[in-house]
Amino acid sequence: MRKVFWISFRLRMTYRINSILYAIRQVPGVKRILSASLYGKTGLKMVFTVLALLWEIVSIFINKGLYVALCIYYPVVLMASKQPSLAIIHILFFLSIAGAISNNTMFDPTKDKYYAMISLRMDAKAYTLTDYAYSMIKILVGMGVSLWVVCLWCPIPWFYCLVVPFYIFAAKTISAAWSLYRFETKKILRNENSPVKLIWTLILTCWVLAYGALFAGFFLPEIAYLVLMAMVIVVGIGVCPYVLKFQRYKEMYRLLLQKGPVQIKASMKEVQNKNSWDMISQDQKITSQKTGYAYFNDLFIKRHKRILWRSSKRMTLICLGIVVFTGILEVFLAEAREVVQGFVLNYLPYFVFILYSFNSSKSVVQAMFRNCDHSMLTYSFYRRPDVILSLFRLRLRSLIVINLMPALVLAIGLPILLAISQADESIWVYPIVFICIVSTSIFFSIHYLTSYYLLQPYNELTETKSATYGIVMSLTYIVCFAFIYIHMSTYVFGTIMSLFCILYILIAYKLVYAKAPKTFRLRR
Repeated sequence: MRKVFWISFRLRMTYRINSILYAIRQVPGVKRILSASLYGKTGLKMVFTVLALLWEIVSIFINKGLYVALCIYYPVVLMASKQPSLAIIHILFFLSIAGAISNNTMFDPTKDKYYAMISLRMDAKAYTLTDYAYSMIKILVGMGVSLWVVCLWCPIPWFYCLVVPFYIFAAKTISAAWSLYRFETKKILRNENSPVKLIWTLILTCWVLAYGALFAGFFLPEIAYLVLMAMVIVVGIGVCPYVLKFQRYKEMYRLLLQKGPVQIKASMKEVQNKNSWDMISQDQKITSQKTGYAYFNDLFIKRHKRILWRSSKRMTLICLGIVVFTGILEVFLAEAREVVQGFVLNYLPYFVFILYSFNSSKSVVQAMFRNCDHSMLTYSFYRRPDVILSLFRLRLRSLIVINLMPALVLAIGLPILLAISQADESIWVYPIVFICIVSTSIFFSIHYLTSYYLLQPYNELTETKSATYGIVMSLTYIVCFAFIYIHMSTYVFGTIMSLFCILYILIAYKLVYAKAPKTFRLRR
């Protein structure tokens, strides 16, 4: 077992190191400096091996730490629960069930498993058990340390820092044993990448139960959670022998990994293309009165209306429902009016992250590539500066309109909610809030489209192949998330955001015209 684990671990590290080297060589300018022979440099690969090992260790705590902080601790603090320790235990109990049925590494058809069990013909049972044991150890260590940190700010009984990690391990083992039993008796194969509707229903139910109790303020007695967790741990220990003695891992993975990475990508592309094609209007009566590239863009928007507007319409309805519900609360509860006043007047930067979360620019840009640019980029005239700038301007206008639908609900709804709260503020605060929300929405539309034209990250399979694009998107998320913790006057923030948006669009136009003819191309 130890030999199998060591081989699989080295395989995983090698795959990761080569992926890092590949990503580095995709950064503009670096590829010319670092040749393909870089993959054979032993000394350099040793450095990256050390970095990969350090990241493997650090990621254990980062992943679980962020999970505990964002999904468990922060919601409890945000809702100001009167029973914080009980609320945390409650959320942990139900989210662990959701994780057990939706996130089990044993049934995840990853590339390293394909290379190990199919290409290298490693023993399927030994590989599976060592890999599963390693993932469980990471959960035990990561969750244990993360919960100990939470104990510093919240009076959770110390023994839960030991019980909860083993409860998660037991829940995942029970889920794995059940899936193995179904495969053995009914030939039903579980695939983490293709969950059935029942799984999604159970996940949604667990999340509703986890967070619904925060709003209702209803929790089970603490002893009830402890008893239930103890029962799960006992059952988990009881099914361990079945998992250890299961003899059909090879057969299971032969089916789960029957398609190699290349075939999986090709089949995924085929499914994506079919789904996309089904949503494209085939009505031949669709036309436009415009001419030139405006005609070209207008036809694309009209024929792909279902793809481009679907997310925006959903978020508009959700935002409208939240605004109406909050307004009703304000009418009947004085406390709600105070909360709305404080939130709008002091936490307006928070809406940067909110608008980022439901902005559909990234998916719209991807649809533009899959259904238009994927083919058009093969023509040289399509990459001329005048053509690029013309289409950029037209697409930006369309993208802004698409994302403005939910943004306008917030931009109009927030001033109305502030007025209902009877805030004693200058009348100027209302147009500032409106302009700030609209400007932020426009900024994200510009940002995603500009990043697309300057970095064009997609290949023929619509996979992201640009490391720079990935870095830009990660930095975008980090910056937007940081705005949650910024407390700034509505007047100051609204003015800064509006001016920044104007400046950004001027810079974007200049960059797209100057650089896009060289960068806007099909990646191989």
